[in-house]
Amino acid sequence: MMPYTNYRAMSDEDLASVVVYFRSLPPVRNPLPPTEMIFPVKYLIRGVPKPLTSPVPEILVTLDPVKRGEYLVRLVSCGNCHTPAVRGQQLPGMAFAGGFTRSGPWGSATSANLTPDPSGIPYYDEALFLEVMRTGFVKARHLSPAMPTMVTKNMSDDDLKAIFAYLRTLKPVQHRVDNSEPPTYCKLCRQKHGAGIRN
Repeated sequence: MMPYTNYRAMSDEDLASVVVYFRSLPPVRNPLPPTEMIFPVKYLIRGVPKPLTSPVPEILVTLDPVKRGEYLVRLVSCGNCHTPAVRGQQLPGMAFAGGFTRSGPWGSATSANLTPDPSGIPYYDEALFLEVMRTGFVKARHLSPAMPTMVTKNMSDDDLKAIFAYLRTLKPVQHRVDNSEPPTYCKLCRQKHGAGIRN
């Protein structure tokens, strides 16, 4: 679903820029049927939207790359895919530890552990991180198309460096995820994924 709970943190100035961009696009006539939420989601979502009651100020984080990275990670919704969840609820203590599986035309892929734990990505340096976000490759290994590098490849170097700086500050979480292995049950995230049995 649309990660509006993350977008609500977007500053008014950034949101205004998004509106200006959308208004610059050529119009397309494409009638769509009314949105229909399926059961039980239509009942669960009723109490979720909460109105904003005051402006969201521009976050002055340009001098602090970690804070800017945290802001960008929220807007890009990295945690939605890189944090395991059960019945839509993210597991406590597993933030950014991977384990969320997505399926599509490409097959199934489970998100990686982004924390600095040895089971995560401690071997990434800034240059490798930028290369991965731009190309979708970790050296010779191709990331699943579920990873939206079509979006991240267009981010500025400064923004990607800020995201990397923030990821380095995450609490290390030991959680092995390896898409090259067959899925097995993982007692930590209560999902099936490659290397799950080794957790």
